Amino acid sequence: MAIVQKTVRSAAITVAALFIGLSLFGIVAVWMLDRKAAETAQKAFGVIESATNVVSAGVGRVHDLVETSRTEVRQAFETITAVGPRARENGPVLNALNDRLETSLAPRIAQMQQTLAPVRDAVGTISNAVSLLNSLPMIADRAPRLATLDETLKRLEGLSADTTQLRGTLRALVAEQKSEIAPETIATLSELSQRIDTRLGEVQASVQGVRTDIADLQVRLDARKTRMLFVFNLLAMLATLMLAWILYSQIVVIRHYRRAADERARA
Repeated sequence: MAIVQKTVRSAAITVAALFIGLSLFGIVAVWMLDRKAAETAQKAFGVIESATNVVSAGVGRVHDLVETSRTEVRQAFETITAVGPRARENGPVLNALNDRLETSLAPRIAQMQQTLAPVRDAVGTISNAVSLLNSLPMIADRAPRLATLDETLKRLEGLSADTTQLRGTLRALVAEQKSEIAPETIATLSELSQRIDTRLGEVQASVQGVRTDIADLQVRLDARKTRMLFVFNLLAMLATLMLAWILYSQIVVIRHYRRAADERARA
């Protein structure tokens, strides 16, 4: 009988020691997992933040270019309207206007296209990061769509064509050197100017909308990040408390059997 009790006691102590070891390992593993999950989330959020900065800077640059271009187009049409009745006398003015459009407006539209290229890449990066974060708990948000920027780039291509036509019409007008500009030509230039101005306004509104969407997304994700990291730490703490309770209970078991063995030995 004594041998059976001794065997049971040894087995219980061994099992308790095993559970103690597993509990200690579990506590370490829980916090390592919590740290790894937090690092992964922080990395994804950091990518979004960096891409957001790229979008903000690019949109700001495009906004300034659009503002300058719209002002220049309006001034060009006002100049053409003003000198139309005396085109021959104002040949130098028309020549200067044509040169200005050649050297500033067209290159500025090209700059818009070049500036929006990295913005589109940044929005794509944000979309991929949001898709990755959506796999984590409590993160469910809509990834920004690239369709808006693609449409904006198409508008810029149309702007390039309109600008070329405007410069071509003005160049032909300068070459003809007529005494006055025909109403049909004025109408054509007016239509082109208004169309360019309208498309520039659409580009401006589009990129501003993208920046607003990205900024709103950043605010939402910041709130979710704070909540998610809190929940990660809370779960790790609860798991630690549970494992600590298991560890403590097994220590109690070991102490109980050792006390029983000591009492039996003294008896």
